[in-house]
Amino acid sequence: MGLMPLMPLVLGLPVGPAPVVLSRRLRGRLVVVTGASRGIGRELALRLAGVGARVVGVARSEDELAALARRARALPGGFDWLGLDLRDLAAADLAARRLVGRWGAPDVLVANAGHSIHRYLADYTDRFHDVSRTAGVNYTGAVAFALPLLAGMTRSGRGHVVAVSTTSACLPLPGWSAYTASKVAFDVWLRCVAPDLALAGVATTTVHLPRVATAMSAPTAGRWPVPELTVAQAADVLGHALVTRPRHITPWWARAADTARAAAPGLSHRLMQTLLAVGVRP
Repeated sequence: MGLMPLMPLVLGLPVGPAPVVLSRRLRGRLVVVTGASRGIGRELALRLAGVGARVVGVARSEDELAALARRARALPGGFDWLGLDLRDLAAADLAARRLVGRWGAPDVLVANAGHSIHRYLADYTDRFHDVSRTAGVNYTGAVAFALPLLAGMTRSGRGHVVAVSTTSACLPLPGWSAYTASKVAFDVWLRCVAPDLALAGVATTTVHLPRVATAMSAPTAGRWPVPELTVAQAADVLGHALVTRPRHITPWWARAADTARAAAPGLSHRLMQTLLAVGVRP
């Protein structure tokens, strides 16, 4: 079996709640999950529908969402879906407004959709679209979709936003500039609006996940193997967030790296420069 079943604990992450605990929190609640057609989002959507939540899955692939809906028919909760490319900001805003109009303000928004890219600066100086499409999914589109939902949540005086982020936000590495910058942008935006939301009864949680073995991450991996979570383990962590509603879930080593980088920025810069100079590519 090896370390894989223990990987969340090894990486300093919580173990997921029992289904009965998740059901007590979310049975009958309306939960919106972006990026629901595959990977972490798909696993979480099925898990939540399985404990009685009313799930609305959002993703680009309508065929995959329809297949997921067919699979979810036998589950205690309901599953509906919306096809949406978050890079289309006008469509994101309209989809969110239609969602609220059809199903009402959600009890939970899991902002999980993401686009990953691993490319060093020299490889995209003539490819700004790499930056814009990454930011469209991870930041601007995520905000455009969230705003109408948050308006509904604040009017109802309740809700919970869970942002699925990355440990790269704590430990920025060469090669991940476009991806990390877009994820950090949403992190900071959510931190800024969190006090406003809290006054209206809406909780916020940011989950900094390490690498997860998904179809998205496979083609964008660095040259060096790193410990990673399975999709099910990542969904466990999100389940913990949904039940306990902490402000942040961040592995201890990511927090330590962030603190060390802030305390000695020159040393951190020189270390990364040295690694690149000798051919180490994270």
